[in-house]
Amino acid sequence: MTINEPTVIVQDVEKIAERPYGNAGKIALIGVFPSTDSSTAVDVYTTLDSAQSKLKGSATASQLENNVAYGCLPYIFAQGKQSKGAEQVLIVNLSAIVENATLTNNTLATALNLLAEEDFDILTIADAIALGTEGTLNTMWTTLHTFAKEMYANQKPFGIITGVTLPAQSDETGVAMATAFKTLFQDKGIYKAVTTPVILKGETDALSIAQSGCWHSSFTAGRTVNRSETAKVYEDLIGQDTKSLYPIIEATTKLDWEKLVDNGFHTTKYRNRRTNTIECITNLTPTKNADGSLRDMKIERVKNYIVKRLALRDVLGEDNTDITLGYVKGLFEYEKKLAIQNNYLTDMEYNILQCSSKCIQCELALEIADVVRTVKLNISLEITPFEEE
Repeated sequence: MTINEPTVIVQDVEKIAERPYGNAGKIALIGVFPSTDSSTAVDVYTTLDSAQSKLKGSATASQLENNVAYGCLPYIFAQGKQSKGAEQVLIVNLSAIVENATLTNNTLATALNLLAEEDFDILTIADAIALGTEGTLNTMWTTLHTFAKEMYANQKPFGIITGVTLPAQSDETGVAMATAFKTLFQDKGIYKAVTTPVILKGETDALSIAQSGCWHSSFTAGRTVNRSETAKVYEDLIGQDTKSLYPIIEATTKLDWEKLVDNGFHTTKYRNRRTNTIECITNLTPTKNADGSLRDMKIERVKNYIVKRLALRDVLGEDNTDITLGYVKGLFEYEKKLAIQNNYLTDMEYNILQCSSKCIQCELALEIADVVRTVKLNISLEITPFEEE
């Protein structure tokens, strides 16, 4: 007689993360990695081990240590108390596309062309992009902005989170370039332009600006789109402090922290210097509102998320005998109710102008609640006389 005992087989597999409503955690990462294998040119990863294994190629330990992009990988997959991290990371490896690749405006354009048909929520560069030099804004920012506008027009909106270096220069030149940066992205494109190096808890050395940008990408990707970071503590960090790095008075070096805030760069400060508790000063983006004020990242993320939901991609290619005006209105009403119930929108107005077998055209107005930035307390003090019993 044969006895078939129950057997349990355990094996490692790529994690498959299904995120609930309100999560937009797909990251696209562009970098010059060690591997020159064409199979690594564009690939998606859900674990750090799989990314490191495939992207290291035949590089030696010292070559891996000196490769900027490879050094960013642990931080693009980072998780913590406040964030689930990236849902997936789509990596464009420039070394597998361009021989002897370096990150230039041309190679960046090549990578963006490959990403045009992909679906992602956050774009990150596994390198630090300089703001500019000698009063001229780095051309890579224009390339990124143009791509962001094109993707938005194709109903594939995303936000850029990446490290930015601020070269030493006169205050006048620095302010001019920061203002040009804000002007360039005043319509859309940037979630966080990270200027402050990250120090993780338990570590003594700061991450590079490129690594810091990747950490912030993973942090934001792992949080629902309606959560602002303004005035919020980063529990997994112990530094650094933007106000210390860029003091108010600094002769002929970098921008002061107030100019960074005014132009939509990401900045931090100590909540408690004794315990090294770091908080985001204010998570404003260069994108501006109708009144000229800067917009909170949360508003940009919610807007992009709803736009993607209303693209109705499940409808595309369906037989138009079922795609009636009433059917499309029902889909819009469902999305509206879902967004309002979950506190992503306060209201949504839409007007469907055309509904045919070839095109659905709609006017859309989204109402998104802003975040509280100021608390004013009017104090009336009354002192009563002391009476000894």
